[in-house]
This record gives sequence, structure tokens and C-alpha cells, in this order.
Amino acid sequence: MNVEAKWPGSVHDSQIYRECSLSNRFARGEFDGYLLGDQGYPCQPSLLTPYPDPGPQRFDVAHCRTRARVEMTIGILKSQFQ
Repeated sequence: MNVEAKWPGSVHDSQIYRECSLSNRFARGEFDGYLLGDQGYPCQPSLLTPYPDPGPQRFDVAHCRTRARVEMTIGILKSQFQ
């Protein structure tokens, strides 16, 4: 689990990811897995982003559904820990 709470809301998520320890740890191969990002993130070996249009529909649908669940979970956590 990794939380970066020091950034103001106007900072783009991709900048936060680039500068966080989690990004560096993935780059060094400390984790075996993947993160999901939206179109604002660069595609990296450990960071999966949607295909540009037109992409494989099944992948993009699965990616979108999974990210939606993650975003809902983050929303719930934010409401609990204001």
C-alpha cells in the first residue's frame, strides 16, 4: 500500500506518480505486478493505460471497469478520512 498525501489537488496524477517512491520501486523491479492508469499517464512496463482509439475493445472495457472500481474505492476512503 502506498499513499502520497502531500500534493495539492491541482497537481496532475502523472506528476505525482513520476515523483513518488512507488514509481521508483516498480522501475527497480521490486514489485511483480501492474498498476492501472488513465490516458494521462505514460504507458510503462508496470503501468497499463488504455489503448489509443481504436484499441482492442475487450481490453479497454475490462480496464475501464477495473479503474472505475478503484476510483469508487478511493472516493469511499476520501469520504471516511477527510
